[in-house]
Amino acid sequence: MLKTVTCDDELPALELMGQMLAETGDVEIMAQCQSVEEALDIINAGGIDLIVFDIEMPGLSGVDAYDRITTDKKPLLVFATAHPEYAVEAFGIDAIDYILKPFDAERVRKAVEKALRLSKLIDASDDASEVEVAEPLADEIAGVLKIRDAGRVHFIAYGDVIWIEAAGDYSLVHTHDREAAIRVPIKALESKLPTDQFLRIHRSTIVSKAHIQEIQKLPKGEAQITLTSGAVVKGSRSFREAIERLTNGV
Repeated sequence: MLKTVTCDDELPALELMGQMLAETGDVEIMAQCQSVEEALDIINAGGIDLIVFDIEMPGLSGVDAYDRITTDKKPLLVFATAHPEYAVEAFGIDAIDYILKPFDAERVRKAVEKALRLSKLIDASDDASEVEVAEPLADEIAGVLKIRDAGRVHFIAYGDVIWIEAAGDYSLVHTHDREAAIRVPIKALESKLPTDQFLRIHRSTIVSKAHIQEIQKLPKGEAQITLTSGAVVKGSRSFREAIERLTNGV
């Protein structure tokens, strides 16, 4: 069960979200707050797995609130908002999902399923606290992600990395046979990966160019990308130019 705090200054929206979350059977509502300050007090006391915040609220916004969370580790964040995706991306926070108003029960269920999956991966690698990229001069380990995890060091070759997704303070590395949670934000990890091999296609997604199987262009500048593992990920309009460079000349 995901221990969850919701926050929305509009009471009907707050109550509806709480009801839809509870109906999934995977969420335990710890608090429903109309005040950001009240929500922060509860979250910073620890033990919260997931927070669902409206973006626009009086005083502190949902974005401001996330910056004031002091617990180690931060809960996973879902935005409940009237804003479309491109606006959410502009805030620069690695929310794992966003749910547009008016709320839809199926959309809420999918967000909870994603939060549950990410939470389990993070818990399984809870001691993962450091990632290093091998220096190019070290020929014997060049081109390898070196991950320190619970007293062990795992080596994942760049060629084995299919895609990476953001989960708040963590990045989840997907290969054909494993998923590893790294306690490094996706932006910091992106800066260490070679740009000739990896491409950021979304605020929350990096893909290996070698593992792209198909790109399907969608309306409004978005794209659906199928990877060699069978995973299907979405490219956002904010990264449209980078995606289009892959299909130039085709």
